[in-house]
Amino acid sequence: MSTQERLDHFIEHKGLVFGIAYKMTGSVTEAEDIVQETFLRWERSKEEKIKSPKAFLSTVAARLSIDSLRKAKRKRETYIGPWLPEPMAPEPVYEQPDSETLDLAFLHLLEKLNPIERAVFLLRETFEMDYDSVSKVVGKNQENCRQILKRAKEALKSDRKRYEAPSEKRRKIFRDFLLASSKGNPDLLVPFLKEEIILWSDGGGKVNAARIPIIGKERVSHFFHRTSNNRFKYSLDFYFGMVNGSETLIGYHKDQPAYLQSFLIDEDRIARIYSILNPDKLKSFENKDDLINKGLIFPVETFLLFPQTYQKGLSKWINPVVKLVKWAIKIKTD
Repeated sequence: MSTQERLDHFIEHKGLVFGIAYKMTGSVTEAEDIVQETFLRWERSKEEKIKSPKAFLSTVAARLSIDSLRKAKRKRETYIGPWLPEPMAPEPVYEQPDSETLDLAFLHLLEKLNPIERAVFLLRETFEMDYDSVSKVVGKNQENCRQILKRAKEALKSDRKRYEAPSEKRRKIFRDFLLASSKGNPDLLVPFLKEEIILWSDGGGKVNAARIPIIGKERVSHFFHRTSNNRFKYSLDFYFGMVNGSETLIGYHKDQPAYLQSFLIDEDRIARIYSILNPDKLKSFENKDDLINKGLIFPVETFLLFPQTYQKGLSKWINPVVKLVKWAIKIKTD
């Protein structure tokens, strides 16, 4: 196999390698490191007879991910407050994502599993590998892998839910919720929230964040109202985008990402809210101008004012209107 052919094979399967690493580790940073290390090992395997580049690369990525999870276990046990997955960069607003396996709720749920269980579950259920391939990755025989998969499914069964509301309906619920939040009355938020809603916050001990989950629609509505007031007072600029398949607010302070809040919406209400404030997990959002120019994020005011046309690029005459809306919202929160 020539050098160019080897490079072509790696490029062809690079997305798969990243997907395995990201879903295994829940970290964009770690996944990118694993992609790099997988490439180096692919380069060192030039003298080996490899029948299936896809199988080889998948196996290397999965084994590196297991090692990464084992090393990270102690850090996550001593992590200050809840540990949430690192969100990916925004995707195009109308692209259909793999919401079942990419949403933050699913990745967060996988934290219940140990590294081997997580590998078996993902490789079999998400990447549809046969048991022979899975057993070679994790070093267990096929019957053991079947039992591990069964245990993993049982561990996830009670909490695993799918959020399948149509995108237009989700977006309307999200927009109406944001409009209600600007009116300064937390009780107006309650109808948009599921009875069993949970709000998680990840500050990593680097910024102030709730260290326990906030549970129940009344508590969540008051917590969201109180923290929203604080965020506006610190003059954050908010943008709307689709992140990990969910409607998301991204807050910037002096053009640096300072805040991300992802909303998981089911048939008619918001079921989960994930707030990520740890700056180490917001690196995918650092180049704000580039994300705006690519049409991946939009000022939240234009999303609220022009829900049908905000993604098409709006005229400059809208800027004064947007500023007026920002001013009105800030007055409400003071």
